[in-house]
Amino acid sequence: MVAYALYLNDARIKAYVRSLEKVGAAVDVLVVREPGKPRTQLSGSTRIVYLTKQYRGDSAAMYVLSYFKFFFASFLTLSCLALRRRYTAVHVHNMPNLLIFTSVLPRLLGARLILDVHDLMPANYMAKFHVDDRHWLVRLLVLEQRVSAMMANYVFCADHSQGEFIERICGVPRRKLFVLLNLPNEDTFKPIKKARRNDVFELVYHGTIAHRLGIDILLRALAHLPDDLPVRLSIYGNGDFLDQARRLAEELRLGDRVYFSASFFPVEAIPEMVGSMDLGVVGNRRTLACDKFMLPVKLLEYVYLGVPVVAPRLEIIRRYFDEEMIKFYEPEDSMDLARCIVELYESPRERDLMARNASRFYDAYNWHAQAAAYLRLLSEQRA
Repeated sequence: MVAYALYLNDARIKAYVRSLEKVGAAVDVLVVREPGKPRTQLSGSTRIVYLTKQYRGDSAAMYVLSYFKFFFASFLTLSCLALRRRYTAVHVHNMPNLLIFTSVLPRLLGARLILDVHDLMPANYMAKFHVDDRHWLVRLLVLEQRVSAMMANYVFCADHSQGEFIERICGVPRRKLFVLLNLPNEDTFKPIKKARRNDVFELVYHGTIAHRLGIDILLRALAHLPDDLPVRLSIYGNGDFLDQARRLAEELRLGDRVYFSASFFPVEAIPEMVGSMDLGVVGNRRTLACDKFMLPVKLLEYVYLGVPVVAPRLEIIRRYFDEEMIKFYEPEDSMDLARCIVELYESPRERDLMARNASRFYDAYNWHAQAAAYLRLLSEQRA
């Protein structure tokens, strides 16, 4: 596997790896460097190789440079490993999609290639740098998606809307496309209900701290809540918006009402962090990427762990969840979010009912079924 990602907290990559380990496969994972980690780390039948450092920030040029460094480190490392290991398959996770071309030698040696689209680069670029689909770089990214898909035998999409975009806009044949949602691996995400230690109404957000994910909206909603409402928001994670979020929390005088962990965390820690919380909050803005193509992974994790969720009324979320499953507020409206929080605080029955209704999502979608489909594809490759 090749991914410009932190292995520590990437649930999707770890889910695939664990599914492969369960059937006795040996896996090499090439990822970005993590502080305190050696160059190579063994974990059972999996070998993790840490390569170049990941960039986080607002500079498009620095992102490109960081991707460029990782690409060449991956290309050289994977080529050397492929001569010894003769891989059955190479599974490449975007972004960028061009990482699929690190697998040229394995493909020549007979490996099948999988391109796993976690995020749509054209939509993400438009959202992050505030340009539209006519921008020359956005058009270039659409071409990059198409060319990368041509190199792959299979293209995995993180939701059905992504699949439709890749087929319709990027011109990738439907026969190559498979939708595998960002679902919790049941072997890792075991629901934990910890005993409550106080009467505080506990809100939780976990994941990347970014402006597009509406961290400031969550903080402003907290400031709109009545002073006598015993509430606290725990924000677990890190990202390029962390410093601004902390300053905003100070300006709003939130004090002990908000907690920042200011660090990433292992995927395995999520059930313990989230299990006893009263409400999971999602703040995604109404950008093209967030509205249409980015089904929040944290939302799926809250639902699986039995935590009720309040989320913006975005198209991608409403594709899978209805008003009986999620408490919706108007996107980017912190006052409306505050209203929803108050209503749910006052109605434990509504919270319980929402959590039970939302769990129906897993009647239709679950990781075991997706893992079985994934392993069948790999088995067909060996045939």
